[in-house]
Amino acid sequence: DSLVKAADNIASGDFSKRAMVYRNDEFGKISRAFNKMAENLSYTIDNLEQTVRKSTEDLVDSRSRLRLILDSSAEAIFGIDTKGNCTFCNISCVRMLGYESQEELLGENMHWKIHHSRPDGSVITIDECRVFNALKKGGGTHSDDEVYWKADGTYIYVDYYSHPQIENGKVVGAVVTFMDITERKKREDEIKYLSSHDSLTGLYNRRCFEEKLRSIDISNNYPLSVIFADINGLKMTNDIFGHSAGDKLITKASEILLNSCRGDDIVARVGGDEFVILLPNAGVDDTVNIISRIRAGFAKAEVEAIKCSISIGSDTKTNKYQSIEEIVSNAEDEMYKDKTINRSSINNDIIHSIVETLHKRSSEEKRHSIAVS
Repeated sequence: DSLVKAADNIASGDFSKRAMVYRNDEFGKISRAFNKMAENLSYTIDNLEQTVRKSTEDLVDSRSRLRLILDSSAEAIFGIDTKGNCTFCNISCVRMLGYESQEELLGENMHWKIHHSRPDGSVITIDECRVFNALKKGGGTHSDDEVYWKADGTYIYVDYYSHPQIENGKVVGAVVTFMDITERKKREDEIKYLSSHDSLTGLYNRRCFEEKLRSIDISNNYPLSVIFADINGLKMTNDIFGHSAGDKLITKASEILLNSCRGDDIVARVGGDEFVILLPNAGVDDTVNIISRIRAGFAKAEVEAIKCSISIGSDTKTNKYQSIEEIVSNAEDEMYKDKTINRSSINNDIIHSIVETLHKRSSEEKRHSIAVS
């Protein structure tokens, strides 16, 4: 206000000596006022520069600390915008996915880059993607049964979490964290496999057989036949040639049984030398044909000096009123009948094959045996 008043006085038309003195005084006031304003403005600018510089340094320092924290994490982390394009990623993410630098992922659509397919190669569309579906709803999601594809075209099983990024009440993207659980999956699969399969033959074990027996006993599978089989001479093979030869005999028997059956048949090892086969939609004639193929396979097989043979029994369930447990029991009884009736010939065949093998290995032993007899 005083500057305006002084300017008005100066602009007046009075050019008297008194007026001129007054004007000079007013000019002095204006000059001093401007100098004061300049000082204040300079001080304000200096403070503002220092504040901006300090804020910038703090921001850079905060970003550096944040980047250090992200890159120090063992967990892989990446961010996406609402279109799925990568906005940031840490070193663990780059390394875990087999890339050289973060620039290879930044700006890329992460679904089509790393999450496009299942292990069998079938495509996962955007609509099927759990992360995108959660992002649309503004929520998070979690999965431990999916895979991410690496730079070299291989895949890893991942355990991932997705959390939305919200700014001013609006979803602007998501942050995804994940870990490589491929080795854990392998161990879980091995444990699961061993819990249901025989470790020597790879066939179903007794526990799994009992589960399959309950699930297969439905009207759609009638007639349902059961074959009970027992390897002959396993104990003698173990005693004479050792358990490694016995294992070979068991393995050979399992191969013959599998090759003699149909694709949907269930073959299980339920004991040391005992096997059970479940034949859905197989009547008596079908069962006889399969048994014939099994016997033919064993007739050609030999392990060490033992000619392979097997005792077999069977029974068929034709309606829901019959007990499946009784059918299995009947098949086992028939197997024992077969073993009892043929025990003498089976033992003679085993002994003969052992002696024959011994004589083939040593002609002197053959001459000696004949001389002694």
